[in-house]
Amino acid sequence: MQRNSIQPPLDLEQQLINLETALIAAQQRRDFSTVGALLADEFHEIGSIGRFYTKGEVLEAIRHVQILDYHVDHFRVLPVHPDCVIVTYIATLWRTHHGQESASRSHRSSTWIHQEGAWRAIFHQATTLPLVP
Repeated sequence: MQRNSIQPPLDLEQQLINLETALIAAQQRRDFSTVGALLADEFHEIGSIGRFYTKGEVLEAIRHVQILDYHVDHFRVLPVHPDCVIVTYIATLWRTHHGQESASRSHRSSTWIHQEGAWRAIFHQATTLPLVP
């Protein structure tokens, strides 16, 4: 693939994909301190059903969800500014929520900002997709 000036360097692209994956893995491990560290204090999310969440609400909500397994693919990394990048991907999650098992598939996008020497997610949105592509 030929790279051009609007594409991030490969190392930055891989770093952001790794951070996005690390965020899901931390949720699966129930490592809430890592999740909190990867989210900017100003973080907001629009969930797959359209609900708006703050960082505090996300950290509280994920305590009630256990991710059993996940698969992520179709990553795209879109630079907006040297300190701001959008990462999009497809995620399939198998989880329990209040004891009920479920599976979901969604097209996700996260906006990452370079803040205080580290990349942190400041915004996330998930749009529900059919389970079978």
